Amino acid sequence: MLDALITFAIRVASAGLMFGLQVMLARAMDLESYGNYVTLWTWLITLGSFGALGFAESSIRFLPRYRARGREAHVVGYWRFGLWAVVLGSSLMALIAAALAVHFGSQTTPGVIALYIALGLPFLAIEYYLDGVCRSLGWNRFTSITVFIVRPLLIAVLALLCIAAGIPITLQVIGLIITMTLVAIALLMVAVIAWRLRSIVRTPFRLRRVTPREAMWLKASAPMLLVSGLDDILTYSDVLILSAFMSPEDVGIYFAAARTLALANFVYFAMWTVAGRGFALALEDTDKTRLQETVLETTRVTFWCTVIALAATLGAAPVFLYAFGSEFLGGVWIMAILSFGLLARALTGQAGEALIVAGKQKQSLALIASVLAANIALTVVLVPLLGVYGAALGNALALAMRSAAVIYTVRRSLGLKVVSVALPAQLRNRLKPA
Repeated sequence: MLDALITFAIRVASAGLMFGLQVMLARAMDLESYGNYVTLWTWLITLGSFGALGFAESSIRFLPRYRARGREAHVVGYWRFGLWAVVLGSSLMALIAAALAVHFGSQTTPGVIALYIALGLPFLAIEYYLDGVCRSLGWNRFTSITVFIVRPLLIAVLALLCIAAGIPITLQVIGLIITMTLVAIALLMVAVIAWRLRSIVRTPFRLRRVTPREAMWLKASAPMLLVSGLDDILTYSDVLILSAFMSPEDVGIYFAAARTLALANFVYFAMWTVAGRGFALALEDTDKTRLQETVLETTRVTFWCTVIALAATLGAAPVFLYAFGSEFLGGVWIMAILSFGLLARALTGQAGEALIVAGKQKQSLALIASVLAANIALTVVLVPLLGVYGAALGNALALAMRSAAVIYTVRRSLGLKVVSVALPAQLRNRLKPA
């Protein structure tokens, strides 16, 4: 519980830092350049999970159980094999992005975006993978501080240095800053994790054929490549589709509203950081009682913390948006629409992670693929009709459909209840009369 609270506090601080970073960039860039930066960043983080090849998610299935059973050599073997697989796979994706950059031309906006995707993607994929490894081993504080505190701080510091030196923050400049930051974070995480795992068990590295166990890891990770990648597309499809239909200025306003609402969205991701490992350890019991209670308690905490965070964020929405500039105030209604989707998602807590740790990759993939298809269809229809509000409505409806699908799939596949709006157990115990 302490680890969850610390992770929660880190995500609170991260939400504030990310908000401050976006305000600074929006103020330092013209609205068109800020919109193009949003498109670059959204494509990067969407493709980053594909570059991790599903190893971040499958690590949550394997590593907690290896550690619980004392199989430390398997932990080290997974980390090394996964790292080399991610480096190879993401580098191939980067080559495709580089080819697109050449095709579009370095003087065009699509060409610049493709170029910085090619430069940053392998390092972001490594970060995604190592974040999954750290969460699986219970090293939540290290990965949370590195990814959610150090990374935005480093981007902010580099941007401020450019501003102080009189260098305008253009798409090219922010792309270079992001790339440098991703390289630094990835190398830092590799060095620290390598050092910590060498302190557990020392095994020399050598080139050799893939072992049956490594083939099993690869086979388990392959479906998760699609699950995690499609889930990220589902999360960011509104921005990606909006960038195809609307101007960079509209994309910038929409992203500012969504980023402001992330001040409430941190609750979901803070719980997601610790939930998978807890589910994996609960699965060690042959009796499902422990897993059922863990799933329900996670839902309760996620739901009620989300309600409180949404109420506070929406209440102060005009103030937050005005920090970006007066032209961003129209984002208040975007935030209101998006908040319904976040509330619907919170109703199922982190139950989707239970499918992953239980090895139900096919069910997870079918769930995400069907919801994503419906989301894309809705957004493509709604954006031309309603503009930025259509994108927000499509996102909210997609998250509601995702929750309904999670409830059905988890119940059918694992026999578990998902929804519980009762107060969390610790709060109920405190409120009981003495």
